[in-house]
Amino acid sequence: MPRARKLAIVAGALTLALTVATPPASGNGDVLVVGDSLEVLTSPYLQRYLPGVQLTVNAVGGYNSYQILELFEESYDTSQGTIVFDAGTNDNPAYPEILAENLAAVAATVGDRCMVVPTVHGFTVNGIDNTGKNRAVESFASSRPGTQVPNWAGAVEAHPELMQADGLHPIPEGADYRAQLIAQGVEGCLAYESTPTTRPNLEAGPRLAPVGKLTRRQVSIAEAVAAELARGIAVLMARSQLPLAAMLTMVSSYA
Repeated sequence: MPRARKLAIVAGALTLALTVATPPASGNGDVLVVGDSLEVLTSPYLQRYLPGVQLTVNAVGGYNSYQILELFEESYDTSQGTIVFDAGTNDNPAYPEILAENLAAVAATVGDRCMVVPTVHGFTVNGIDNTGKNRAVESFASSRPGTQVPNWAGAVEAHPELMQADGLHPIPEGADYRAQLIAQGVEGCLAYESTPTTRPNLEAGPRLAPVGKLTRRQVSIAEAVAAELARGIAVLMARSQLPLAAMLTMVSSYA
């Protein structure tokens, strides 16, 4: 068997051993949900539409987005890959920059983790409606690829029968409907997280070397890979005492 092929086989076996020995990354499918009274009403229905998803909910009625940011800060864990920031209803509509500022604060903490940010349906105050707050939500989403925006404001406009007499809180059927919207946003985040963010550049590939040079290059690459994997296996053995001595013997005989 050619030397380059033997080394490639050993390198492949060691790669498989490393894959088995390395523990999986912790649950980036976990979801944190923070919000106000709307989320208090919505969250009991969420698990129905997100079976198998680990949900952490921290919601308090009457909270504005500053206070909901505090709920986020006390509940956030790096195992949570998706953040539902359900805020803005109790913010003064004259100051949409408050919601924008708090959304930015969450994004600064979670990095490239996916966020679900529902549009806002709230009271009109002194003739000012929630247009500014929803523009802040839309602007935030456009600045962060993958951000999901369940259109709660649009749902209320289309289905006023889902609301209580106060025009702010949903009846049980409305809360269920709202949960479906947010669950769709979470599913969008989970799908986005599992999609590769980079694609190979097919037009800028390297030129192939002549056959003789390519063979020598394969040997040197395989030797380097086998040596590097052997060092990785040695570290794993020291930590976990896995029975990989036979594989290390194979590496030493071919490298």
